[in-house]
Order: sequence, then structure tokens, then C-alpha cells
Amino acid sequence: MKHIRWLVPTLLLLSLTIQPVSLLAQANDTTSTKSLFDQGFHPDLVLDDRDVFDLGAMNREHIQAFLLTHGSLGTTRLPDIDGIEKPAADILWRVATSYRINPKYLLVLLQKEQSLVEDPTPTPRQFDWATGYGVCDACSKDDPAIQDFKGFANQLEWAAKQHRVKYLQQILTQGKTIAGYAPGKESIVDGRRIIPANQATAMLYSYTPHIAGNVNVWRIWRRWFGLTFPDGTIVQGRTSKKIYLVRFGEKRPLKSLAVAASMVDPDKIAMVDDSQIINYPEGKPIAFANYSLVETEGKRFLIDGTSKRPIANKKVFKRLGFNEDELITVDKTDVESYTDGPDITLTTAYPTGLLAKDAKNTYWYIEGNTRHLIRSKSLVNLYFRSRPAKTLTAKQLQVFSIGNPYLLHDGELVRIAKDTDIYVIEHGNKRPIPSQEVFEEMGWNQKNIVTLPETLLTQYPVGNTIDPHTNNKLLTQTAVARVDATP
Repeated sequence: MKHIRWLVPTLLLLSLTIQPVSLLAQANDTTSTKSLFDQGFHPDLVLDDRDVFDLGAMNREHIQAFLLTHGSLGTTRLPDIDGIEKPAADILWRVATSYRINPKYLLVLLQKEQSLVEDPTPTPRQFDWATGYGVCDACSKDDPAIQDFKGFANQLEWAAKQHRVKYLQQILTQGKTIAGYAPGKESIVDGRRIIPANQATAMLYSYTPHIAGNVNVWRIWRRWFGLTFPDGTIVQGRTSKKIYLVRFGEKRPLKSLAVAASMVDPDKIAMVDDSQIINYPEGKPIAFANYSLVETEGKRFLIDGTSKRPIANKKVFKRLGFNEDELITVDKTDVESYTDGPDITLTTAYPTGLLAKDAKNTYWYIEGNTRHLIRSKSLVNLYFRSRPAKTLTAKQLQVFSIGNPYLLHDGELVRIAKDTDIYVIEHGNKRPIPSQEVFEEMGWNQKNIVTLPETLLTQYPVGNTIDPHTNNKLLTQTAVARVDATP
């Protein structure tokens, strides 16, 4: 697929006239566009700036290992600009470091333009025009004016230079690229109003001025580099500032920081690039803080996490001590995204939860008509620091049925004292975090690691080791082991 390129010798701006029909039709069709939005594609924010310019995203060894798990580039030697044949990974790394371009972006560009990364048997023509630089669909690749751009190394060199030396400088000095795209500036692409949210997106439309081509970029990035988070993780996009709860294969937007703070300490929100959460389709929003009281069409509900619990009537509302002043009147559509929870009646005890303890200083968490044993004082200190425990007699406790023990919350980072192993909690399991690199990639912060007694953590089964790219074709141990053996 070829797109606009700047032909330096002739200063000629070439535009596309031919598009891949099926993908372009999909990008322009209203229903299909909605489907793309549901999958997480946002034309105003295709990638983050770091996705284009973060040199530290991959080193030479990571590039080589990546190539070995995709196609044939991992074992291919090609002429560099000095005429010396080198491994493809070396050329990619040289270009990335020369222009401070994210190697991941160069890999995506190679795949988007010529399928070079995953093609097991690429042709010389694919290598000659690897990044599509200098060529448009209506142009002849034999045009003498573009032969200086020919060749794998040249293509990478010119594409990287176009982004760092030209597009970026044009935005910084003139406020827009030569193609007219700029962060915050409205443009029309394929008949659609586009306002790039950042420099990266403005550059992507400058290099490929069509929605279909940028959908391809997004899809490749999503497949290769989108992260897989444990259920219950709350993340925030660095560029969009949007906050999401990741659960059950989707990301549900939290309408405000206050809503997030009702679920987790704001310091524990994982900060990630927006492109790292594009694996997840966007679910229905969560608009209200936990234990909010809402009313719609005469019905009252208590918001309990992601569910809404109907309050039987005003008598129950008053008897349970709820305050009319705290009642929020909302539209029916505002609560449709919440699942229906159990009814709250006169027999419902402590619908917003109660921390209790008995004469032996055994702690319980009571919610509804069920009590949950808190197996360690550490959990009290972690989750109930500002809530004094109410002392109940054995007789008072007996009216509550015994449920499952109170668990560490999903997404909690934990370790045992004097142990270097770090885990994240998910669905009652502790999942090992294999390295500092993975820890940082997931957007976690060292200060949020909670040290807990061994007697508590041993009660949690060991789950699968965290792999940020569980659903993607990324580095494998086999590939990494082969790096040193590859010429």
C-alpha cells in the first residue's frame, strides 16, 4: 500500500488515488466505523507520541528476537547505506538510534507498507520499497526521480528522517506539517472530520492521509504491542488522561478521578500509553462513585461497584440510614451500564459494608447478611485504615451466614518480607511478575508494592506468570535464546 510521500528532488507532493477497497469501505461505512470504535480505534488518536519517538522501547537484542518470531527478517542480511551487508536488526537499530525513532514504529511501518516483518518469502521489490517512501500508488517504481530512495536501508533512513527531521520540526516551528496536519487542528480525511490529539497522529496522517491506512497501523500495533492487564487493573492513558477499569476482556471508562478513587487509591492507577490499552474494546462507562445513591424514574439504587442494587422503598431507604441529600437524580440511560444486584430490603444488614471484630479480636467484613473472615490484620491496615471496627458479640455475629474469606483486591501488588518475588493479585491467585522490565512496562509503581506476612500470601495459589503480551506474537524464550546464535 502506498501513500503520500515528499519527493525531495522535484519538491513534488504526490497524493493517493487508489485505495484498498474493502478496508477503505469499512473505514468509511458508518456501521463499520462504529465497530472500529467499539474495538478501540479512535481516528484522532491513532498512536501516542512515545510510540513514534521512544527509542528505549526496544534494544537491538529485542528487535532481533522479535524478528525471529515473525517471518524471515530475523535471518536476513541486507546492504546498509555503506554498502556492507548486515543483519536486518542491525540496520533497524542503526536507523532507530540515528533518528531517535521507536524501533516498534519502524517494525509496524515495514509491516503496514510491504508485510515485510511477517512475510516468510519477501521479494526484492518488497525490500526495495520497504517503507513506501517516495512512491504513490499511481507512480512507477522505475521513475528515475525516486531511485535514490530505493533499498531496504534507504527506505528506513528516509522514513525515519521524514518523521524526526521534517514532520516534527515542521510542527514545532510552523505549527503544522507540510501536508497541513497538526495537533488540535481540524482536517478532513476521507470525508471525515479529524482533529489529531498529538504530534504522532498528525504525522501518521501526513505520511498516510487516509483512515484505512491508519487503521492498519492501529491494528498491527494492537496485535503486536497492546498490553494484557490482570482483571481489576485501573489504568490511565498518558495522552487522553482517560481512566479505565480493565475487567472481563474490556476497558470500562471511569467518568472521573473521584469514581476511580472510590475503587482504588489513586496512586495505584497504572499510567500507560493509550496505545498500550488498544487491545481492549471499550465497555460501558462507570459514572458513579462506589456506594452512590441514585434515583431514576422513581426507583432508587445503591451503586455497588459495577452493579446497582434496588432499594425496595422509601421506608427502607430511611430505616437503613441513607440520606436524602446524598441522592443523585439521574437519567435511566446513566445506570443502564450497571448490572442488577440483589435488592436491598429491611432485612438487608449493612448494605455498604461493616468492619467488625469479636471478643478475640478476629476481624470480619459484613456486607448484606453475610460475614467474611479477614484472615490477617494486614488486610485491615490495607483496606480499612480509616474505618474503626465495631465490636460484636458472638451472638450478634451468628445471625450472619459465613461467606468466603475476604480477599486481597484484584490488581494489588504484593510481596513477602525479605523476598524479591513480586506478585499481582487476580481472582484470588497471586501471579508472578517475571522482571523489572515487565513491571515497568505494565505502568506499575514500586511504592505501591505491599509487603505481607508469608502466612497470608501462602494461602493464595500461584497463577500464571504475567506476560504483558499474552495475546500477541511477541518475544518468546526460544527466540531470545536464538539471538546470540543469529549472524
